[in-house]
Amino acid sequence: MSAPPLMRHGWTIAFQPQLFARQYAELKAEVRRLKQELDPQCFVQNPQVKLLAAVMEGIKERIAADPYASRFALTGPLRRYGRLKGLGLPDRYRLFFRPFEADGRRLLLILWLGFPRKDGDRNDCYAVFSRLVQRGELPEDWESLQRELDAGRGDDVWQGRT
Repeated sequence: MSAPPLMRHGWTIAFQPQLFARQYAELKAEVRRLKQELDPQCFVQNPQVKLLAAVMEGIKERIAADPYASRFALTGPLRRYGRLKGLGLPDRYRLFFRPFEADGRRLLLILWLGFPRKDGDRNDCYAVFSRLVQRGELPEDWESLQRELDAGRGDDVWQGRT
């Protein structure tokens, strides 16, 4: 029996199957490995452990509390998307997301954890995210979102189940 989807502040939280769900699964596996290898004091100080904790805190408490807050706002062609920076997340990381609302349903889609942030660089996380949007690799509406999530339904990670 699978766990219920992650719900916070009235939002169902889902992870984009091809991007963030994979990043999350890899990070969580690394943290599990570290837990086996490190003593408890070293474990809690490990940067990967801190990153996972900051990401999940950011998703559950910061973003889900108000995904439309101005501190998350992007501009121009990315205005439908939001990003978390700071607020516990390491300096050069950005967590991109998009809220969807339709017919009384509220879904917060966590898209991608971008790293590094290096202004002007071709591989800057904002430049990479912009290319993902331009190529149409992210859902634009509720129907395309549902198709994408249905394709990832075999894995509990896509629904933020941890």
